[in-house]
Amino acid sequence: MNARNIAVLAAAAFLLTLVQFFAAMGGPGIALAASLSLAFLSLLLMKMFEVELPNPWLAVAPPLAAGLLGVLLWSLAQPQIDRLYWMAPALAGALAAAIVWWQNRDARRCALCNCRLSGKISFICPRCNLEVCETKCWDFEKIRCRLCVQNSVPLFPPSRQWWDRHVGPPALQGRCQVCQVGPDEADLRTCPKCGRPQCVECWDDSNGLCARCGWRVQALPESLKMFLTDQS
Repeated sequence: MNARNIAVLAAAAFLLTLVQFFAAMGGPGIALAASLSLAFLSLLLMKMFEVELPNPWLAVAPPLAAGLLGVLLWSLAQPQIDRLYWMAPALAGALAAAIVWWQNRDARRCALCNCRLSGKISFICPRCNLEVCETKCWDFEKIRCRLCVQNSVPLFPPSRQWWDRHVGPPALQGRCQVCQVGPDEADLRTCPKCGRPQCVECWDDSNGLCARCGWRVQALPESLKMFLTDQS
């Protein structure tokens, strides 16, 4: 956990301690009611400042500590206090634990960074079928997970027969309009719509899209079609 997250947690605990302390001035009933709000306020602050915890159960610490410190400070100011005040920390911690449990009851985790996917947007990569989180492990531009980007995992079959059937025969002259390789260096396939050549690696990297006219290979996996708005 980095210094920013620690600072946010400390600031949240301090603010919640003040809430509990001033609520205690109104009597044990108000103190107990305020302790219940500590859990919601703490989780709201962590969500607002996008605090990422290595363990979700650490979210219980700020409201629990704030409830205890708030009542403790009040007990120092008022030596004789009602025993009900000491229920406030337990209520704050119990409610925070219940909320954390509810938020994390879904045990799914990102296949790459291992973060919990409960309450987050996730995608199933059309190339490797791994479920990954939106924030760290999904590439919106290339429509695949970052692992597939790094390893250049192919989308289409490598067989020449497949490319012959769905794009056309190899181009024997010209250069790929994307990477500029020639027919002696790569397998070039001409776009059926505009006639511009493109190597199969660039066809694959663009998810079957022609860089010139926007025509797209029709034999797309169903797992990819759901991400596309153009079906040229």
